[in-house]
Amino acid sequence: MKKFKIFLHIALRYLKDSFSAHTFAKGNDTARPQFAHHIHLSQPFKPSTTLDAKKHNLSVAAERIERVTIKPGEVFSFWRIVGDPNTKHFAASRSIVAGKLQLESGGGLCQASGIIYHLALMAGLEIIERFAHSIDLYTEETRFCPLGSDATVAYGYRDLRFRNNTGTAIRFKFRILDDTYECRLESESPIPVHDITFATTILPDGNKKAVATDSSNGQVISTDTYESLQH
Repeated sequence: MKKFKIFLHIALRYLKDSFSAHTFAKGNDTARPQFAHHIHLSQPFKPSTTLDAKKHNLSVAAERIERVTIKPGEVFSFWRIVGDPNTKHFAASRSIVAGKLQLESGGGLCQASGIIYHLALMAGLEIIERFAHSIDLYTEETRFCPLGSDATVAYGYRDLRFRNNTGTAIRFKFRILDDTYECRLESESPIPVHDITFATTILPDGNKKAVATDSSNGQVISTDTYESLQH
């Protein structure tokens, strides 16, 4: 039943996309050109019993995303590029499903979508679809990225999508080290870098509100509320 529901959601999404004006970037770039300009982010890996499985999943996703050159006007869709995580290519790792932590095939891929989203904000790309997590699992000491910079993805239901509105071709490159996860947004021509800040407020009920702001113009990009597991 679960597989049928996912299949139905995917079919409906593709049908809707066929009537949209989107031109989607495809993972068919075998040349993998080297672009001279880049924006860089790195995040620490935190100790976990499922870290090796998570790194495996991030590596599979990286290999597929690195095949893609996103031309001006094209739309990047995380799931169109990465594909179905419920296959033998992905391992079971920690994931939030229906507000609960559990092992899920492709678990940990949200770290990839999150770092891509953060870089997309820094590049001023047009965000078409992005969802925040509903729960904040971390304390400030255990957090690997700013609260509000995340982008949860659920195959068939929640995607990360943005349009390349920069006027130049872009692509992503990854490095998965022992204790660090690195991602570069490379571009054929220079891209102005936006200074994105993330501010967290503790709400009266103990939950958290995160506000992302583009400091270059004062524009609020997103306001997300997270249930905290720490209260």
